[in-house]
Amino acid sequence: IMLINLRGVKESGAVFAIPTYFFIAMMFVTLLVGFFRYLGGGLGVVIDPPPFEVTGAIAAVTPFLILHAFSSGTAALTGVEAISNGITAFREPRSRNAGLTLIAMALILGTLFLGITFLTGQVHAVPSEEETVISQLVRTIYAGRGFLYLAVITATTVILIMAANTAFADFPRLSALLAQDRYLPRQLAFRGSRLVYSRGIMALAFFAAVLV
Repeated sequence: IMLINLRGVKESGAVFAIPTYFFIAMMFVTLLVGFFRYLGGGLGVVIDPPPFEVTGAIAAVTPFLILHAFSSGTAALTGVEAISNGITAFREPRSRNAGLTLIAMALILGTLFLGITFLTGQVHAVPSEEETVISQLVRTIYAGRGFLYLAVITATTVILIMAANTAFADFPRLSALLAQDRYLPRQLAFRGSRLVYSRGIMALAFFAAVLV
C-alpha cells in the first residue's frame, strides 16, 4: 500500500478503484438475486449454520462490552471522513465534487447496509467465529459455494485489506497541515517528486509495520 501511494494520487486511485468497483458490483448483484429469491419465496434459510453459543460476555451487558461495541461501530464507519480530509485532491469546484462524492458514498453505504441487514434476518444467519454473517448470507443466496460465492468472498477480502488505504490517503495530508503549524516535524510537509507527502506515507508505513 505504501509503494502504491508513493506512485502518486492518480496512479494509486486507479489501482484501488478496480477492486472497489468490483466489490460494489458484486454486493449489489448479490442483493438483487437475494431479493428476487425472497420475493419468489425461494430464498430459504442458512443450511448447516455454524454453532452459536451465548457466553457470559454476551449475556451480560458490561461497560467493557459497551466500549467494545462503540469501538467496533466507529471502526466500521472509518472512511466516511476520508472525503472531507481529502478535498484538496478533488478537481475544481472541489467542495461541490466532494459533496457529491460524499452523497454517493452515503447512498451506497446505506443501501448495502439495509439490504444486507434485512436479508440476513430472513435467512436466519447467526454471528459466529467459524463463519461470517456475509458468508452465510451469500452461500444461502447462491445455494452453495460456487463461483459467485467465491467472487463475493474474494471481493470482500480485498476490500477489507484496502480499508487500510484510508489512513495512507489522509494521514499524510493531515500531518502536513500540522507540520506547517509546527505541531509535527516539518519534514512531514515535504512533497516528493510525485507531488505526494512521501515522508508522511513512509512514516505511517513504518509505524503500522511496528504495530502489526
